Amino acid sequence: MKIPADIHARVVELTNALIDAGQSGDTDSGESLYEELSRYCESVAADGRDHPFLWETLADFTDDDRDAIGIYLRALPLATAANAAEYAASICLAVAERHSNLDEFDVARDYALQADAFARDTDDQPLRAIICQFLLDHGDAPDDR
Repeated sequence: MKIPADIHARVVELTNALIDAGQSGDTDSGESLYEELSRYCESVAADGRDHPFLWETLADFTDDDRDAIGIYLRALPLATAANAAEYAASICLAVAERHSNLDEFDVARDYALQADAFARDTDDQPLRAIICQFLLDHGDAPDDR
C-alpha cells in the first residue's frame, strides 16, 4: 500500500522533529509537535486521504498505552480494507505489545496471533521473526515457522 509522497514527507518531518525534541529533553516542543501530528492525521483523514501509516505512526509516538491502542485500532480497519497485510501485521503486533505492557496477556496473545496470521501473507521475514519472538516470549509458539 503506497503512501502518498506528500503525506509521507510531512509525517517524516514531524516525527524527526519529535525525535529531536525528545532527545534534547524539550517536552514542551515534543507535546506541541505531537499535537501537530495528530491534527495533520485528522486533516488528511477529513480530506478523504486516510491511510494506516498516519495512525500507526501517531500511535507509535503516543506514550499512554490505552490511548495508543485506540489509535492503532483506528489504523487496523484501513489496513485490512486495503488488504495491506504488512500494515495489519505490524499494527496487531503493536497492539499486542501495548496490551502486554498493561499486563493484559490474553488480549496481547490474541493480537499477536492475528499479527502472525497477517504476516503469513507477507514476505517480510524480519516482521515475521519479531512476531514469532513475541509469541515465544509470551508462552505461545506459532506453528509452521
